[in-house]
Amino acid sequence: MSGDIYEINLFINGSVVKPSIGGYQSRYDPGDNGRLIGRVADGSKDVGAALDAARDAFDRNAGQWVTDYRLRARVLMRVAEIIRERAEELARLESLFAGKTIRTSRMGDIPRTIDMFEYYAGIADKVLGHSQILRTGDISVIVRQPIGVLAAITPWNFPLLILARQIAPALAVGCTVIAKPASYTPATALELAKIFQQAGAPPGVFNVVTGRGEDIGTQLLKSDKVDVVNFTGETSTGKWIMQMSAGTLKRVVLELGGKNPNIVFGDADLETAANGVTYGAFANNGESCAAGSRLLVHRSVKERFVKMVAERISRIRVGYQLRDDSDLGPLVSQAQLEKVLEYVGAAESEGLKIVAGGNRLQAGEYAKGNYMQPTLVDYTPPSSKLFREEIFGPILTVTEFDDDEEAVELANKTVYGLAAGVWSTDTAKALRTAEKIKAGCVWINTYYTLPVEHPWGGFKESGIGRNNTVLAIDHYVEWKGLYLDAQPGKMKPYYKLVLGG
Repeated sequence: MSGDIYEINLFINGSVVKPSIGGYQSRYDPGDNGRLIGRVADGSKDVGAALDAARDAFDRNAGQWVTDYRLRARVLMRVAEIIRERAEELARLESLFAGKTIRTSRMGDIPRTIDMFEYYAGIADKVLGHSQILRTGDISVIVRQPIGVLAAITPWNFPLLILARQIAPALAVGCTVIAKPASYTPATALELAKIFQQAGAPPGVFNVVTGRGEDIGTQLLKSDKVDVVNFTGETSTGKWIMQMSAGTLKRVVLELGGKNPNIVFGDADLETAANGVTYGAFANNGESCAAGSRLLVHRSVKERFVKMVAERISRIRVGYQLRDDSDLGPLVSQAQLEKVLEYVGAAESEGLKIVAGGNRLQAGEYAKGNYMQPTLVDYTPPSSKLFREEIFGPILTVTEFDDDEEAVELANKTVYGLAAGVWSTDTAKALRTAEKIKAGCVWINTYYTLPVEHPWGGFKESGIGRNNTVLAIDHYVEWKGLYLDAQPGKMKPYYKLVLGG
């Protein structure tokens, strides 16, 4: 366990800067609440400087960033290379602040972050338009131009990966960025800014402002210097962002909450499904909008399958996030732990059956951290609070169904529509079911497989727009029509409507 205390400052116009007035907020280790690990700059008085830097870099085309797509491709590819060189350091920093296990960061988040930058580096010179020769002989040209400045507002559960997901396509097409990382987990955002500087990004292209979300967010959302906002986080905050952005008609991309079902049919490969369901529910400590937190299982295999999942849960090793043998780390904060434990209390008061876990871990090595057991709650009806609300922690509920139609009905019985899983050896049935589920991503006989080549975003209250893939770049470009008169000097017939003759 490292004893380092990180000073996390701002990054504005190509330089690390200290906060002008706000001072610093303390961040404590989620695995040991008594240990200070960081001092985070309060940049609420420095948002204006970041806005000016990003705006000037775009409007003045600093270093030809907006027009030189080969520069953008080189920088993004070099960023990926530097992250690969520093992978272990970044993984440890990510896990230390977020509470996620080091293996999650090392094997998942950092490699996927590298993939993001490499993928969009390859797109930078392929932001193509269209042209057409009209019947008059004139030429209509449709081009795509970068929209301007992106405000990237990111959560604490996947700090570096989600930041990369938001900014890589925007930077690839020529936008500039102000990043507002979550207050709990800002360390890797600052490191990424330094990496961009090392990779050759011009000053002002990528800026980072840390501090309280409401203070900084309000300034970013009200500013006419910001053209587009990409936010990942709670649905209630997403609604607030839409309201705050309306005054300047900003474009808004939202990836919000989820209450995602994993549907296991009676004909599923149960061994494979049990592995996928357990992973989907408890990966990243269950602190994920993509978590498969609702198990819907056919009555014919329900008892057997619940025992299989419970057995797998019993093997999950809870431990300090930087230990190589930990499968599940501490939750990100004391407040988050208390929130999740309230749902355990709700399960008990509703008379639901807690099959596994359900307790906070406090003995021995767990005494000072935000640890709890992975928890399985059986006999969860649709009326239950645990069935309806996003928990954002290591709790999996179980609800049984009798037929295909009921499975779909239960899956859709939520205000959310982010993701779902379908487990069946009958491919036709799995596809029919997937088509009927109101979610932006449906995995079949797998769960939580999310490469950059696969779109990510939700239906209903899970958000607006899509991240990942080539689809993402459309959030960051404006379409412009150019009309070229191929016969200059010739009087157009319709000009006579005004000029006579």
